[in-house]
Amino acid sequence: MRYPKDIEIWESAPGRRLAEVVIQVNNVKGAMADCSRVVSEPGVNMLTGFHAAPGTSTLARWSFFADVTDAKVELSELKERLRSVPTVVSVDVMASEDGFMVDKQHFPVQWSGRRAIIFRADALSEMLQRLWSVFGSGAGTIVDQMAETMGRHFANETVEDFGRDFAKAQLDELLMSYTALGYADVAIERSKTADFPVVVHTKKLFECEANAKKRLHRKSVFFRAHLRGFMSALFGEVFEVTEVQCLTEGDDVCSFGITVRDDPLEQVTIRPAERQTKGRI
Repeated sequence: MRYPKDIEIWESAPGRRLAEVVIQVNNVKGAMADCSRVVSEPGVNMLTGFHAAPGTSTLARWSFFADVTDAKVELSELKERLRSVPTVVSVDVMASEDGFMVDKQHFPVQWSGRRAIIFRADALSEMLQRLWSVFGSGAGTIVDQMAETMGRHFANETVEDFGRDFAKAQLDELLMSYTALGYADVAIERSKTADFPVVVHTKKLFECEANAKKRLHRKSVFFRAHLRGFMSALFGEVFEVTEVQCLTEGDDVCSFGITVRDDPLEQVTIRPAERQTKGRI
């Protein structure tokens, strides 16, 4: 089962008084629970938020929007109560009186410790469509080269973070990053006799979903090239990625066969009813 993951950049509650609270604590057991009790006791209603407590860090951070309309304490007092918690390192609170509040306390946005920006899938799809409308068939080459470079960059950073041997051993998990990043709902199919080919099945792939809605019979260029760049840079070999099923062709999923160049794809038979996926519980 998949659950949606929202990245909220604002909170809207017309007619309510809102606040944004950012608490830094020592990364120890029970620290978040202690803060939660302090926040909830005076009637503060915690809304959207997130917490970051990396296992390698001595500090953790809890950030959330809150409805403080019915709170029994002023925000200044709530802040002091939180500061009195032994595990708390710092507290920042901002308020909004008009029921709308944008997150102004978090910058830069980061992905695995590196600066990132957020694109909505529909906006990126429109950008890709615009390339096709301006450059025609030449857009395919532009998108292909751009996406392959991005895939190689992703692989090189992964190797830098984890080492090549570990990254190669964790290939299935790394391919699931495409799900974590919102590209598609990914499942992996492995050959029973060799390391390759690997087949990546994708449901709701953003690129092909957008093409299918516009009734364009155009298979994936961006995702396929990104995957090719990632695999080639990770393994130091030339890989080919072939889209063997596609939403735009009337298939239920988009499926991509990953092979080392000149290796046959037929080692994995693409039959939806017989797919074996990994990473499902």
